[in-house]
Amino acid sequence: MVARNRISSGIKCEPEEITFTSGGTESNNMVLNSVCRLHTMPHIVISAVEHPSILLCARSLYKQGLIKLTEVDLNVNGDLLPEAVLAACTDDTRLVSVMLANNETGAIFNVPKIVSLTKKKFPGILIHTDAAQAIGKIPVEVPALGVDYLTIVGHKFYGPRIGALYHKTSAPLVPMFYGGGQERGLRPGTENTPMIAGLGLAAMLATQNLEKESNYVKECRDYLEYRLSETFGGKLVVNCKDCKERLPNTSNFAIFLENCSSSNVLERANFVASKGAACHSQNTSKPSQILLNSGVSYEVAMNSIRVSFGVYNTKNDVDFIINDLIRISK
Repeated sequence: MVARNRISSGIKCEPEEITFTSGGTESNNMVLNSVCRLHTMPHIVISAVEHPSILLCARSLYKQGLIKLTEVDLNVNGDLLPEAVLAACTDDTRLVSVMLANNETGAIFNVPKIVSLTKKKFPGILIHTDAAQAIGKIPVEVPALGVDYLTIVGHKFYGPRIGALYHKTSAPLVPMFYGGGQERGLRPGTENTPMIAGLGLAAMLATQNLEKESNYVKECRDYLEYRLSETFGGKLVVNCKDCKERLPNTSNFAIFLENCSSSNVLERANFVASKGAACHSQNTSKPSQILLNSGVSYEVAMNSIRVSFGVYNTKNDVDFIINDLIRISK
């Protein structure tokens, strides 16, 4: 299939190591449930800032008494230390699942080092990374990462709302559904052919245009943070700016002026932003738990908003945001 080949070419794996799914939630759940069903009371290690499709799935399995679970905290800069992940592993650990890049702060986690340290001491541990936020923004190649599983989400790189899961040939995978045997029996159900074709094309374009588009959105993001600093000075806090690496398109910040609480900004702004991840940020009365778990104080997290840039944004959009924030702050 052309789409499977295009995706596998982009992340440097074999076509048969790609299975199409409905999206990132299914891909993530499939990995956790596979490990749970193949082992009796396996120990699973995740970071404390995973997407809900990892975090809530793992907690549900734990509450059911099906797994042992450890959630690894981040340091004060919003980094996930590989040494902390290793320290959480035991002889009973069967899976480590850590995202490649955080969807709220943009922090990029050192997955290759996590893999290297963990597999050196515990060769049998399987490693999964949710690469939903990373593909199309930074290079994502399986040989460099060394992971056994990798989650792909199409709409994060201008593709349709469908997903895929990379699973190394040697990595076990158990189907969550049973039926007609599609996707080699791993994900039965009639294939959504148009969406799959769109995902393949989007993956190809994301790979071809990666450097150019990544540099462009970084210019926009950096210009935003420059204008914010220029305009609001000491009243501005940019979250996780001191982490080792950040995605080029994401900025998460708070402005400490009377009218610039996140709830007021989101209610009055003429631009689109969010308090947390766009897919689960409806509740603006509480701070983002992801920010709190990333070393951000309660006060700052309560006032923070996230702005993300795409290839269709311009520096004129940044100027519009700044002028709108000035209007709101008065």
